[in-house]
Amino acid sequence: MLRWPGRVKLTPMSIVLIYTLTGVLWAITAINLHTGDLGQYFTFIRFEIANHTFFILVTALMLYFLIHHSLEEILQREESLHRVGRAFKSLSECNKALIHAADEVQLMEQICRTFVEIGGYRLAWVGIAEHDEERTVRPVAQWGDRNGYLKNLKLSWFDNEWGRGPTGTAIRNCSTIVVQHIPSDPTWRLWRDRAMEHGFAASISLPLSGDEGPFAALVILAGEEGAFDNTEVKLLEELAADLSFGIRALRRDAERKKAEKERTLFASVIQQAQEGIILMDDSGLIRYANPAVEAIIGHAPETMTGRNIREIDCEPQMHGFYTAIWDAVSRGDMRITNAIQRGGEPLPYYFDATLWSISDEAGIANTYAALIRDVTHEILLERQLSQAQRMEAIGTLAGGIAHDFNNSLASIITCTELARDDVAEDDPVRELLDVVLKSSYRGRNLVKQILTFSCQVEQERQPVHVERIIHECLKLLRASFPTSITIRHDICSQPGMVMADPTQIHQIIMNLCTNSGHAMHDSGGFLDIRLANVDLDTAAVSGFPDLPSGRYLRLSVQDTGHGMDQATMERIFDPFFTTKTRGEGTGLGLSVVHGIVKNHGGSIMVTSEPGKGASFHIFLPRTDTPETSLAETWQPPPLHGQERILFVDDEEDLLFAGKKMLERLGYQVEACRDGNEALQTFRLQPHCFDLVITDQTMPQMTGTELTRAILQIREDVPVILCTGFGHASKEFATREGQAATGIRELALKPFERAEMAKLIRRVLDQG
Repeated sequence: MLRWPGRVKLTPMSIVLIYTLTGVLWAITAINLHTGDLGQYFTFIRFEIANHTFFILVTALMLYFLIHHSLEEILQREESLHRVGRAFKSLSECNKALIHAADEVQLMEQICRTFVEIGGYRLAWVGIAEHDEERTVRPVAQWGDRNGYLKNLKLSWFDNEWGRGPTGTAIRNCSTIVVQHIPSDPTWRLWRDRAMEHGFAASISLPLSGDEGPFAALVILAGEEGAFDNTEVKLLEELAADLSFGIRALRRDAERKKAEKERTLFASVIQQAQEGIILMDDSGLIRYANPAVEAIIGHAPETMTGRNIREIDCEPQMHGFYTAIWDAVSRGDMRITNAIQRGGEPLPYYFDATLWSISDEAGIANTYAALIRDVTHEILLERQLSQAQRMEAIGTLAGGIAHDFNNSLASIITCTELARDDVAEDDPVRELLDVVLKSSYRGRNLVKQILTFSCQVEQERQPVHVERIIHECLKLLRASFPTSITIRHDICSQPGMVMADPTQIHQIIMNLCTNSGHAMHDSGGFLDIRLANVDLDTAAVSGFPDLPSGRYLRLSVQDTGHGMDQATMERIFDPFFTTKTRGEGTGLGLSVVHGIVKNHGGSIMVTSEPGKGASFHIFLPRTDTPETSLAETWQPPPLHGQERILFVDDEEDLLFAGKKMLERLGYQVEACRDGNEALQTFRLQPHCFDLVITDQTMPQMTGTELTRAILQIREDVPVILCTGFGHASKEFATREGQAATGIRELALKPFERAEMAKLIRRVLDQG
């Protein structure tokens, strides 16, 4: 039974004693009142009746008061017992929720639901103490908020106006705050009106503590005043402590599962990584090696674990790699790269090891890791890229000098041809002029080869049957090769075609076969030429820079000659590099092959060993474009004419020679030294010229700029552009480029008189 403030504790025995005492006191009082002589019997009787009546009334009133008071105490005691029982039941249900909880938010919601549905409270909610700028308290779980009390509720646990309420104070001070009368409590000043609108009269705020202090608060709101007695508060505090423990346990379990998942993921990544990983202690003892180590280095992890890295039993050429790793660890280096020559392998393998230390909790580095990668492919790609950049630089240089060289050759060839015409057949000077022409033609071909390997020659391409060109080359090769060299060919059925210049494909085959024949000239051997259709995927083309996956035609030329070492293979595509003796070659053959292949969007691969021959594999993109028929009736055009030509060139010698050549062909020629002079001349007489022949590279105004200006004056005049093929002529090197600039034909210097005469007639006859 509870002792209520301001009330006396009453029991059945207390009521009996009070009643007996009252009767005795009343009897004594009555005797004292009747000590006088009453005198008469009836008077005595009436007095006795009145006395008994008054006693009965007083006794009845006293009994009513005592019994009523006792009943109130019984009801209050029952209510208190009900509250305590309800609290115990809530505690029991909450403990069950704690046992089966798997998520902290679900646990909080279950606890709140238990307080509302079993505990009989109006609302229960849990607010998390955020560590933002305003230190807000954010509700994360609730039960009983049917009217949106928690919506937009502003709370803080900081020591400010919004943080001095019961909830903020409970979190900040880590103490239970009980409010028995919300309407009069000053801590509810900012939230009182809203609380009373929702029927809240009392509250209790219980802090939830973690490993680092309070992190939330459990708030219970009741609809009646004085709803939380001391016993109930103690039970609720115990429940809050259990809830805090349960949340801490859930968080630790979640962190443990997360850590286990990360460890499992990390272990899976290490186990399946393509890079080798070795862990060793500060003495060099290997603690762990992943499976990739065996694929890269050739040693199984189980044979390495537990052994010192400096004492691993391995091939002599591999031992330097492990020693280098430990030496790098000892020096504090972060990375090493070693070349290893495996037994029976012609080329070395390159391994890269990235090293780092792992410290313990005290910050002492006692574990070292080595990440091992096979970088052979990367190093080979770097070498190929370096070679491509070197070729590009040389090509740029070649393109720069080609124009001036071709201009000189053009004037030499033209003047020599004119001089030769003026010399009799039996004149000794004619023989000398023939030598000059022959040397000039050789110089012209040399420049063409330089421009070809530098990828600056754009030719009209057509679908080409490479196998037909192979058969043509074989006829020439068999006649020129000694009988000690056996030529074999293997061409697949129905090989695909390539979009190419047939002359350049012929040049590729002849250059490669000629080199192979030279390598076998003394000892003889076999020359194999193969042609096959291949489809290369992304993995297959990974070793070829800038070669996309797709359908290719593979041309292979293999010999059994003296072969090449690695240093020679790295330079074979350099122009003018040759292993032949003086007078046997210019060193441009393979450079030209490289330029043609790259210019056709293909790639070339070389494998060779000293004494074991060499293999060249060329990949050219296949095409499904049908072969065009070239069987058309063609008649050679006349070489002479009478039309009037405007001839423009900034080279005095070439201007002189060109004018003489055209006049010999019967044409009327107006010669101009630059574009401005030619434009002024054309403006004066735009309809007097039948053809304009202009150089491309000139000061102040280029040939294409002059062409555009002339076509604005007269759009139907034909223009032939002459060029030594510098970089500026790439835009009109094809038919599409010529049409875009208004040029009818392109003449490459140096040109022969017959070639130029045919070109002029073709342009003039087109109209």
